[in-house]
Amino acid sequence: MLIQFSVENYLSIKEKVTFSLLASNDKEHPGHLISSDKRANYLKSAVIYGANASGKSNILNAFWFMVDYVLTSHERQLNKLTGRVPFKFSEQTFLDPSRFEVIFTVNGIRYDYGFSVTEKEITEEYLYHYPLGRPALIFERKHTDQYRFTSDIDLQNSLKDRNSPNKLYLSTAANWNYDKVKPAFQWFASCIVLCKYSSLDNFILDFTKLRNEVYCSQIVEMLQIADLGIKSLQIKNPDEVVDYGLDSLFSENHRNYRNRVDAVHQVSDDHGNLSTYKLRMDEESDGTNSYFKLVGLIKDTLESGGLLIADEIDAHLHPLLTKHIVSLFNSAEQNPNGAQLIFTSHNTNLLDLDILRRDQIWFTEKDDKTAITDLFSLYDFSVRKDAKIEKNYLIGRYGAIPFIKGGIL
Repeated sequence: MLIQFSVENYLSIKEKVTFSLLASNDKEHPGHLISSDKRANYLKSAVIYGANASGKSNILNAFWFMVDYVLTSHERQLNKLTGRVPFKFSEQTFLDPSRFEVIFTVNGIRYDYGFSVTEKEITEEYLYHYPLGRPALIFERKHTDQYRFTSDIDLQNSLKDRNSPNKLYLSTAANWNYDKVKPAFQWFASCIVLCKYSSLDNFILDFTKLRNEVYCSQIVEMLQIADLGIKSLQIKNPDEVVDYGLDSLFSENHRNYRNRVDAVHQVSDDHGNLSTYKLRMDEESDGTNSYFKLVGLIKDTLESGGLLIADEIDAHLHPLLTKHIVSLFNSAEQNPNGAQLIFTSHNTNLLDLDILRRDQIWFTEKDDKTAITDLFSLYDFSVRKDAKIEKNYLIGRYGAIPFIKGGIL
């Protein structure tokens, strides 16, 4: 479970901003909360609004950079650049490191992990856990190569000797099967992040699961709820796949799913006679394809109690479909395992206190003079329970909207 994420000096984010799923004292929608034995509650979902280019996507892009670097940095060649992108409208930020920190739980145990990174190296890194409710150091790293360990000292010293300046120690130690870091590493591996740098097509659809009759019927049920006209799915064997000459237009994963899945429709003629027809997935609409590729991830996340992060989840989707997806995560019945959804949106229909709590609604705003992104919650405002949140947002009461200037297009 994600509790909190902080980032500083990355893309349009110059000063430290913190995104939190720790629930406030708001008493509305108690079913939207994950309860813990620590007398704290956490949110099942949250949405970020903001004008175009305000930086809302960069919050998710920053989280993706952190996840991706944890999962892949052990594979980096010596002296390869880290790929971090600092805030570019300041000379000082090019020299300063970018900083990332996340607080999360695995099997009820809290972990605090963070690192600072420049173009060439990791300048700081640490991992704490709370096995007995108090912080215990697993490792700490400062000035790139100064490490501190309080347990398994000989083993960890041998592991840090296998690390290099541009690699995260967490990544290297997990790659060498050090037990105390594996839960944290596996948590990062379980996160699904759909953003500019990790498109939906990068997540391979599991055809083995789709061949399972029960799993496939559940996916079909989710498609039928969306009223897409699909009655069933047919998954082809490899020898049934036909090349329609469009493969160069698609990624490998997209080609694979496009060729191997047919959507079955049932249509009546003028006399009321029903006939069945099949459409290849590339013949379906963009909205149908977007939703089809999402439902498997949604189902798996709900079942595993994982974390799904999606930039502009409502792209190509009807507002009611987006509302339905959010309702699945907020539902005690549909989400018994405490799965979490974080997404950005321009769909203002969700700005309704009958749908979301105040602490589930976040905004980004970019300063028009400094170009710095700020992040804040609706809970920071004094909002009455009967307030018209959507209307107030569109008239600029909470900021985070574009200022449309007059003139000729």
